[in-house]
Amino acid sequence: MGSISYISVIEVLKKEIENVVEKEEICGLAIALVDENEIVWSEGFGYTDYKTKEKITADTLFSTQSMGKTVTATCFMIMASKGLINLDDQLKKFYPEFDVNTKFADKEKEMEKITFRRMLGHLAGFTHEAPVGNNFDDNPCTMEEHIESINGTWLRSVVGTEFAYSNLGYDLTAYVLSKIKKMPFSDVVKTELFQPIGIKTATLDIKEALEQSFARGHTGEFMRPTVQVPMLGAGGVYISVNEQAKFAMLHLNKGKINGKQLIEKELFDEMYKSQFEEEGVKSHFGLGLYKESAIEDNDVFSHGGGGYGYQTQQIGMPKQKIAAIVFTNSMHHKGEQTKLAKKALELMYKEKTKPKAINVELEKLKKLTGTYYRQRFEMQNIVLEDNKLFRVSMSGMKTLLYPQSELEYIADNGDKYTFVIDDQQQRPKFLKIKFSNFFYKLKYNDSTIESKGPNENLWKKYTGIYQYPMYGSLYYAAIGVFNGHLYIYNTSKMKLEKYSDNLYFTVDGESFELRDKEIRFANVKYTKVDLNIDELLADIKANEHKKRVFEGSIMQLVGILYWSKGFADAFNFLLKTIEANDFFKTNLETFGNLLYFNRDIKNAKICFEKLKTLDDNFQVDIEAVK
Repeated sequence: MGSISYISVIEVLKKEIENVVEKEEICGLAIALVDENEIVWSEGFGYTDYKTKEKITADTLFSTQSMGKTVTATCFMIMASKGLINLDDQLKKFYPEFDVNTKFADKEKEMEKITFRRMLGHLAGFTHEAPVGNNFDDNPCTMEEHIESINGTWLRSVVGTEFAYSNLGYDLTAYVLSKIKKMPFSDVVKTELFQPIGIKTATLDIKEALEQSFARGHTGEFMRPTVQVPMLGAGGVYISVNEQAKFAMLHLNKGKINGKQLIEKELFDEMYKSQFEEEGVKSHFGLGLYKESAIEDNDVFSHGGGGYGYQTQQIGMPKQKIAAIVFTNSMHHKGEQTKLAKKALELMYKEKTKPKAINVELEKLKKLTGTYYRQRFEMQNIVLEDNKLFRVSMSGMKTLLYPQSELEYIADNGDKYTFVIDDQQQRPKFLKIKFSNFFYKLKYNDSTIESKGPNENLWKKYTGIYQYPMYGSLYYAAIGVFNGHLYIYNTSKMKLEKYSDNLYFTVDGESFELRDKEIRFANVKYTKVDLNIDELLADIKANEHKKRVFEGSIMQLVGILYWSKGFADAFNFLLKTIEANDFFKTNLETFGNLLYFNRDIKNAKICFEKLKTLDDNFQVDIEAVK
């Protein structure tokens, strides 16, 4: 499978495809992922038709419809590379009998402006359909009859002045290529393109296609009749994803195959250049290819197809030399082939560009685990799972860290994480995070692998729940002992380091004083209380106008109950607040994220599942929570 493993990408896509095929009732689907050297993965799903239930494979032929335009444009470039034709040649040079009507200007002058560049760039002013052999005409006809019917049609715009997607320019180009080679266009494609790049079963002849594994087009459960499409240049190709992948490789290698430059570089580059500009904005179409929205500054090009019961898509990232191809033989779904192809390309890109990693001993990784904090920056939890280091944030984000050295790590998005070790205590001192144009230095708070603390007797009379005022409202924190160390906590736990008998400091330098009947934390007075939950719930229920004030203090109490009594007490209290006012149901997500942060995955899922039953708008893939 090459130097890059796309196994995780394939697993995600297989699951996605199986869900889409079932949900959208797609008869059959085939997919291929490709890089410049090989097919990374290809597979078929579903059936060639509902009647025979023949299984789709990666070698099953589909009608690719308008994707064939890229094939026609590529054939043109191959023949142009041989000097047989030029992009800026006039159509009438090869087809002098051609005639078209116009209301805009002198007809002869307009026809002189119709060049192959403009036809392949959809700039020739043509309408989309021919009178004979169009998408709305089921009567069989030859390609010659189809081409002849274009004569006498009317231009829809002045030649070269606007982009207007049209089948006619591609069919006329195909017709000219067949005239030059003195053979049917289907044979032109085979000899000029398919054979040189090793494509053997693809065809533009429906009879040849039907002799192989063939996916019949469907609209719903209705199977479309299999008739010869006369629009051979605009969309007459029958091909499998495995062989379409070879075509994609030609493009990923910039027109080169097996060491031979099949298309001159200058001509190949023209296919990817915008051919038209209006009011300072370049067209999103080149020659046979659309330019899509970039993915992290990487240009993306595509062409899809749809009609006669098929929807297809090929999308590629030339700079990264990757492409994705998706064919379906169902017409009724809403562009699932495009969504899947785009997702596949994005996943391939992420996999290909993710940072390289060195091996670091497990014990050295383990020493870096723990929570890190700085004022006005949410606490971060560095965890070791599956022998890999991850950063988990309190907002529910989990990020894989790739070792660059024993103390330096990098994330998929390029963020850099550097650990600084306290040589005296042999544990981390800081975690430096650099991302974009920002730099943060977080201080080590605690870890599950720390040694047990002194658990001093003095602390017992101070443990419990405390209130403190803020802007006229009351909020909560608690004092407790964990693993023999003193902590102040609510939704997060801050370890307190002893400075003297009654004076302590948090990791970020805030002072904490033990006094006779109170504590002072960061110079704020905290008063110990015997909290009556029932009275609090009654107060919440009776004061609808204070719900936003209660929201934060409720979440603090949920955290306090979780740390001091366990998940069940915290969860049940939260449910009672929701019974009092369902405004507080969003706290289920906050609590779920808190549990996720502390790697209590089982209970995090319980919170998310409960919220899904209460709020239809809440979207989370429960199985992805891990």
